[in-house]
Amino acid sequence: MTRRRLYNPAQLTPEELAAAFVARRRTLADMLRQLRRQAPDRPLQHLMLIGARGMGKTTLGLRFLHEIEATPSLAAKWQPVPFHEESYGIGDLADFWLTALDHLARATGDSRWSDRAADLARREKDAERRAAYARAALLDFRHENGKRPILFVENLDAVIAQMRGERAAHGLRASLMTCPDFLLIGSATTVFHAIRDRSAALYEFFRLIVLEGLDEDETLRLFQTISKCEERPEIPEFVGRDRGRIETIRRLTGGNPRLLALACQLLIESPLGPAFEDLERLIDEQTPYFKARIEELPVQARKVFHCLAEAWAPVPARAVAAAANLSSSQASAQLGILVDRGYVREARPPGEKRFRYEVADRFYNIYYLLRFSRAHRRRLKTLVAFLHDLFGSAGMRATYSAPLDPPHSRGGSDGAAMEPAGPPFGRADGGGGVAERGALDPAFPHTGAEGAKAGARCADRASEPHPGSPDAAFGLFQIAAARGDWKDALPCLERCLDEGGEEFRGRMGAGAIDAFIRAAAAGHARWVERTMAEAGLTEAMEPLWRAVRAELGEKAEAPPAEIADATADVRSRISAARA
Repeated sequence: MTRRRLYNPAQLTPEELAAAFVARRRTLADMLRQLRRQAPDRPLQHLMLIGARGMGKTTLGLRFLHEIEATPSLAAKWQPVPFHEESYGIGDLADFWLTALDHLARATGDSRWSDRAADLARREKDAERRAAYARAALLDFRHENGKRPILFVENLDAVIAQMRGERAAHGLRASLMTCPDFLLIGSATTVFHAIRDRSAALYEFFRLIVLEGLDEDETLRLFQTISKCEERPEIPEFVGRDRGRIETIRRLTGGNPRLLALACQLLIESPLGPAFEDLERLIDEQTPYFKARIEELPVQARKVFHCLAEAWAPVPARAVAAAANLSSSQASAQLGILVDRGYVREARPPGEKRFRYEVADRFYNIYYLLRFSRAHRRRLKTLVAFLHDLFGSAGMRATYSAPLDPPHSRGGSDGAAMEPAGPPFGRADGGGGVAERGALDPAFPHTGAEGAKAGARCADRASEPHPGSPDAAFGLFQIAAARGDWKDALPCLERCLDEGGEEFRGRMGAGAIDAFIRAAAAGHARWVERTMAEAGLTEAMEPLWRAVRAELGEKAEAPPAEIADATADVRSRISAARA
């Protein structure tokens, strides 16, 4: 079984890290291209990896260094020098260069450099001279070996914050600009003050590489790799059958690789569990970490963060101040601290001049909503169900229908104990013969004599002997919609929603989503809006509801990121269906 390290990838061998590196390949290739473009004896382009915790900054940085060591043309010019992730001992610029010497000795196996660092720390009491001598020792390595050190410093924002003010940061910039012998690659959870503000020491000094969440293909590769490591080859096949479960978790975690790796472990342990249970178990796994991160905040900042986390959508500063019982200036100051430390991010909805604020790590927000709000918990549960249906392996197909075989008696001929002979409603495998199933498929020829006969057979079998049943009404909707006969299709859909009740609407799942999307695409968005409202589906299918309203040109409050993303997906499907 191959080793994996979710929190300490530095413990892996280069071979193990390469085997586990299934995402960020394009980013890695771009970083290597940038390195090859660095000209000798010219100022270097330094890099900064920006991403939330768990986004793979450490893994990417180490993989970059290993690739340099494995490439002869690069290894001849560069010497990777990774710092430890926790560089708590760096208090000034002298400490920074002395620490670089210690890590250089570890990277090269040559203790001379750590000995020089120890000697300087012992005998040189002036901090500025100590910094200059330590940097000169690094230059000695460069001249002796012909290699330029690449310093990979994780959590550089925290390191700079420890270095006692702006003077140290300005000194670091001056050292790197006047000496083209050291390449600095930093990482941080957010675009922090020292690189964000125009007056700050390192403004526009780094080329920023922002790590977004994994996309769907990268997520599937991650699951396949982990399943292989765990010697569970059946898991990828299962994932392929239930893509909605994986896509739901991907979206709610923001594509965070660490959280997705944990979710894969949960899926391996419980391959048949529901998506909402996956979410709750993942939250439970992360609860100690979440609590520790929140408790390390100062009291006022913690209060402001709590108010933001209890809201699902972005909140204006004045609302935060009112909820936290603080003055506007106090709330703004605390929001600034939270933004700078990566807990909170600014969001500006379209058409608004002022920023709103939301929790930067969306999974923190979900943790709060599940633990502290019954109403938001219910809303989140309906969103999970909707996403699972929207992105399920059978989702959005035109093969959702009622059983097409007429009910058969289980005992007598009077119809008293009848049950559908086909599979349950909403299943993608449908019922009936090939011709009947084909009539519900967009690829089926709905014109001509063959299409007309198949449609007539479907209509007859779906409506008899119980023409009033909601399943039969939905079957008739599917047939009429597939043939473009919306005059007959819409009343059928409305009837099945009215007569079927909540239980029927619940088991419609992806069939209902598909039905409404097809109706909206056919120019009946206003009817869809009214019907969803009357059927009480505006919350259960909120992204669809918002998408339909947007199609009608109606404006609404900015939604949470998860709902906004799903709304955009629904709108793209409406456009595709219309085309």
